Amino acid sequence: MGVIIAKQKYPFWKPFFALFIFGFIGAISLLFNIIPQVDQISELQPELAAIPVQLIIALQLLQVIFLVIIATAVGCLLAPRVGLVSFIYEKAAYEKPVLSRLKPQLLLALSLGLVFSVVAIVLDMAFLNFMGEEFLALELQGANIFAQLGLGILYGGITEELLLRWGFMTFLVWLGWLLIRRKGSYPPVSLVWTAIILSAIVFGIGHLPAMASLVPLNAIIIIRTVLLNAIGGVVFGWLFWRYSLETAMIAHAFTHVGFFIAGLLAMV
Repeated sequence: MGVIIAKQKYPFWKPFFALFIFGFIGAISLLFNIIPQVDQISELQPELAAIPVQLIIALQLLQVIFLVIIATAVGCLLAPRVGLVSFIYEKAAYEKPVLSRLKPQLLLALSLGLVFSVVAIVLDMAFLNFMGEEFLALELQGANIFAQLGLGILYGGITEELLLRWGFMTFLVWLGWLLIRRKGSYPPVSLVWTAIILSAIVFGIGHLPAMASLVPLNAIIIIRTVLLNAIGGVVFGWLFWRYSLETAMIAHAFTHVGFFIAGLLAMV
């Protein structure tokens, strides 16, 4: 028996809209980040100075929303076929409960999110001496930690997980399983880990444009940005694989809670 793909029909539209609504809310939260940075973007990219601010904001939001549509659709089409789980999907598709199934995973998700935030902060501090004056000035300038918390929970915890785990990682697992034509009901562990790592690296690379909008990139900034985010991507990808998309979302969100707590302590 070959790969089990498209032999069973899975509900699509209802779970698609259920997940997309969450991703859309997360995308709109980007306004926390886009609006304060419009002037900086124009300074670093003078060719954008002549474009109306409202158009820049609208184009950035539309780009993210378009990606959310694609990722949500890909996950809804492929995740059930490769054994990857979303409780929201299964609630919308089959009326399965969410909270009672998620509850046993909460402590693990909260703990890993907070632990990773500490690891990321320690690694970030280790990089600081090599980051250059412009990055150090950016760090000293700081940001609105309350806005960053909202952005981290909504966009990071929800939208990024839909994009990178539900959409991209699921696609990699499905594509790899299709290509290798292994026997069995589910993709092999090695294939899933490959997808976890690749999606984590893409997750890290995906943070470079936002960093480039704030400070000119150099090799150290690139390594730091990709590495820190990729480590988190591996953690969230593993949680998605072993537990559920929602477990990964909660861990990701609580990573930003950890950053928020650290920011508060730094202000004391």
